[in-house]
Amino acid sequence: MEGRHREVPPGYLDRLFSLEDRVCLVAGAGSGLGEAIATGFAQAGGRVIAADIQPERVQELADLVGSETRHPLEPRELDVTSRVSVDELVERTVAEHGRIDVLCTSAGTAARFPAEDYPEDVYDRIILLNLKGSFLMAQSVGRRMLAQGSGSIINIASIGGSIAYPGSTAYNQSKGGVVQMTRSLALEWASRGVRVNAIAPSLFNTPLLRANEQVVTTTSEFIMTRTPIGRKGEPYEVVGAAVFLASDASTMVTGTILGVDGGYLTA
Repeated sequence: MEGRHREVPPGYLDRLFSLEDRVCLVAGAGSGLGEAIATGFAQAGGRVIAADIQPERVQELADLVGSETRHPLEPRELDVTSRVSVDELVERTVAEHGRIDVLCTSAGTAARFPAEDYPEDVYDRIILLNLKGSFLMAQSVGRRMLAQGSGSIINIASIGGSIAYPGSTAYNQSKGGVVQMTRSLALEWASRGVRVNAIAPSLFNTPLLRANEQVVTTTSEFIMTRTPIGRKGEPYEVVGAAVFLASDASTMVTGTILGVDGGYLTA
């Protein structure tokens, strides 16, 4: 039809969620959500650098995935709380691949204590790893993405970044900081081609959750009674959200905190 504008280009959906040949750096890929996301990025065609403070964990993951994906996972050692470690990995990745297209920072920790008894050393460790570590990663990779004029950064926040639940004041504070960091970076970098978003999970069946539940279950009970879907998530259930935010499916999405929470934040 003459003069008719086609809103969706031919073959658009075929490439919409593809990460074909994109260089994806996943921090905290040694277990839990980070492991699942690294595997999902590789299944979507990405060249995945799987980094963790426990290098043997990402080596095991690389061996497990093996030849199942087009590009093998590349295991790397990384301490997100160390600027030297972060910058060295970013520089190595750029030297080897020429660019970084996607960053997902999933490294984090938690501990449960009443607020009035919260140990200062535990508080400091949580804020350092969850908040400062996420910022160091976003800042270092963000500089490279700004120079190349494109990129997608995905932070792992939490429902605890938007609401509170008991026994987790340090964790809630750290994830609230990640939420605001995500919005701040998105605002500053949107016009220069870099998108910054976050995923806010609820309770997921990860090693970190299982370790905390051996100590106390009050927090989990509080969350589960307020979760409409009525169950915990499995790590693979966060992969779709991560691939969406990493891919061309979300080219108009930045500054968003995407809840993967079984409806918690809507209840």
